[in-house]
Amino acid sequence: MIPAELERLLEPLERFEAIRRRVVRLGGRLCDLSYANPYAGAQQAVRAAIRDALDDERLLDLQYSPFGGQTLARRAVADALRAGHELPFGFADVILTPGAMSALHLALLASGRRGGEVIFPVPCWLDYPLYVRATGLVPVPVPLAPETFELDVAAIARAMSERTCAVLLSHPANPTGRNYRSAELSALAGAIRDAEERLGCEVTLIADETHRDFTEAGEHHSAARFWDRTVVIYSFGKYHFIQGQRLGYAAASPRHPARKAVSAEMARWTRITGIATPTALMQRAVPRLLALRHDLSWLAHSRRRLVQQLTVDGYTVVEPDATLFVYVQTPPGYDDFDFVTELAAERVLTLPAPVFHHTGYFRLSLTGSEDMLEAALPILKRFAPA
Repeated sequence: MIPAELERLLEPLERFEAIRRRVVRLGGRLCDLSYANPYAGAQQAVRAAIRDALDDERLLDLQYSPFGGQTLARRAVADALRAGHELPFGFADVILTPGAMSALHLALLASGRRGGEVIFPVPCWLDYPLYVRATGLVPVPVPLAPETFELDVAAIARAMSERTCAVLLSHPANPTGRNYRSAELSALAGAIRDAEERLGCEVTLIADETHRDFTEAGEHHSAARFWDRTVVIYSFGKYHFIQGQRLGYAAASPRHPARKAVSAEMARWTRITGIATPTALMQRAVPRLLALRHDLSWLAHSRRRLVQQLTVDGYTVVEPDATLFVYVQTPPGYDDFDFVTELAAERVLTLPAPVFHHTGYFRLSLTGSEDMLEAALPILKRFAPA
């Protein structure tokens, strides 16, 4: 039976799903700006990479793979991490997983201890506290700075205790669309270092980099370069728009003081939990996927279009500089769910802030089609603050 606390954490999204199911029958008439399901679909180059991996027949190519993943695929990931993060990752640091969800579970299990506390800034990706609780740990949400939604490092420092075992950071941040600067990451590392010295705890920084590809070139700064005890989380699904293929990884920083032990433990947890590995086919596609680069100029255009129009219409918008999302203040006088329900009745589907353990806002995804976005704007304008 699902414990009552997990039931409470499940409720906001399940409540939204009831709204979504009522309007999804509208099909092409629905302006779906809720989940990051790109209506343009995967590019042909991505489909070709998967097709080529399937056609490249080798002995036992579609059979069981080792816990942690195939060595060639892990080596390809390590090479990419070494280039992008400027740290000497090796294949053994990388544990391939069926998406970022699984990777988060492994990182929490390998970083936690009985009664351990996990700090995470809120608003946050919807299932962070759910996974923390499910892995037997204690969630400690800490609000981001009001209005700017920058990291409130002082608040994080105050939340630290001798039981703190991890800080879970969405970077760039979902749902706010903020890409944290070097100064913020350095300050966060300093706060963790001080807490370890002052409280005697060992703190892992779990850096969820699922949306790092949706930043301006050279603007994403790896948290692993600021704090040694870091585990990096990633999903191939987001950048290549193949979320349903479930491909990701957890990677221990080469500077992690327990580098080998943590990676080995995460690999063992894939067996204990039954998470296992991605399909053999998707593992074989990894080197090909890593070689692909996509034109994301449409994203910058859609982001500017949405932010500028909503601002002109009177909405308060969190200025995004990364991700696929725009976070907007709910108009005065509305409950978040009531507002989203009324929008859905007008054929615009968005996610309310309670899904992200927050209130007073809603999130728009930029992955709807251009026609959806243009059709949604005049409807949103009707609900704008006076």
